[in-house]
Amino acid sequence: MRLSSPEFSDGGELPWSMSAANENRMPPLELHEVPGTAASLALLLEDLDSPVGELTHWLAWNLPPATSRISAVDLPDEAIVGMNGFGKTGYKGPIPPEGRHVYRFTLLALDRALELTTGATRRQFDTAIRGHVLATATLEGGISRTREGG
Repeated sequence: MRLSSPEFSDGGELPWSMSAANENRMPPLELHEVPGTAASLALLLEDLDSPVGELTHWLAWNLPPATSRISAVDLPDEAIVGMNGFGKTGYKGPIPPEGRHVYRFTLLALDRALELTTGATRRQFDTAIRGHVLATATLEGGISRTREGG
């Protein structure tokens, strides 16, 4: 399974429009080679360099396994969105407190749909997926607090 974006390469710079200081827009993602046995997909975005540890910026699950392209504003009807690490349901774009942070999108192929409601926490999500992950794919990119990198 693979995860890519037409707007940035793995390990490259994230688009500035993704930043909470700009458009707060999740870049489109392309999903490839999802296992045929997958019953649903989940996707999360985390700040790997947060001073509080890995910080969830977006969490969605119950995406149909046939999904090939996704963005936070164009989710399949079946998708359910969880609570981010800022206590809000939905997407929160990167805005590092200082310097450059690396953010990781993780795609998970699951053997079942999750029985979680909108706004479920990351802890509830992690518990629900335990033992049900068939495959994972990641895509990472970096961004600085300001476009100039300060």
